[in-house]
Amino acid sequence: METEKKPRYLTKSRFKLALKCPTMLYYDGKPEYANQQLEDSFLKALADGGFQVGELAKYYFPGGHSVETLDSNEVLAETNELLKKDNVVIFEAAVRYKDFFIRADILQKEGNHLDLLEVKAKSFTPVKDRFFNKNGTLSSKFYEYLADAAFQKYVISQAFPGCTVAANLMLIDKTAICPTDGLNQKFKITRSRDDRTHVTVMPEPTQEDLSIRLLTTINVDDCCDVIYHSDFGQPDRPMSFTEYIDFLGQHYKRNEKIPPVPSS
Repeated sequence: METEKKPRYLTKSRFKLALKCPTMLYYDGKPEYANQQLEDSFLKALADGGFQVGELAKYYFPGGHSVETLDSNEVLAETNELLKKDNVVIFEAAVRYKDFFIRADILQKEGNHLDLLEVKAKSFTPVKDRFFNKNGTLSSKFYEYLADAAFQKYVISQAFPGCTVAANLMLIDKTAICPTDGLNQKFKITRSRDDRTHVTVMPEPTQEDLSIRLLTTINVDDCCDVIYHSDFGQPDRPMSFTEYIDFLGQHYKRNEKIPPVPSS
């Protein structure tokens, strides 16, 4: 009997990849095309830091539910079951709309309102850093993270039209002083046999460890609105945000290469 093909969804990581170069979507995940970034020790170290920060963020939401299965159907079913509650916090919540599929770092539901919290190992100085430039455009320093949040907010809003959705970034607060020594050493990076990265927390953070939040939460709905009203696509074929992600999703679903457009 022919095995069922694994669905090809446009995820948040693939969307970010396409922002750099849409042609790269075709090569993503194919073993015959080596990804040199996967072998870069510096990039691995940065990624490990992201896992540690993501795990720390969970401790600021006691009582949250972790959705850990990797099967797309199972994780969607578990997420939808949890969202039947009036109030709930879900870690790695799965949401699908059309050919788009995301795993939200933190999804908090209160009544008919959903808060998306995307956790990034990116430093932010509240009194100094800004997402907008003086001319009203978005800062290139944060654009990748803002576009990531905008994509996820769009998918969640479409999947749950009866709810209001707010997008937020959780970034490292450079002005916060860690209340205890060695907190980072409690979040140990481990790798399974299939080379998947995990974080083992030992011993558990104490109340004193968590007494000062090292992550700051910033609402980015206004940044998402700018992205939704921006032009995307190629120079000879400008597209709206929704047209562009549909364009990317269809090409990825059909395993079709988007021709590269040489820059200057």
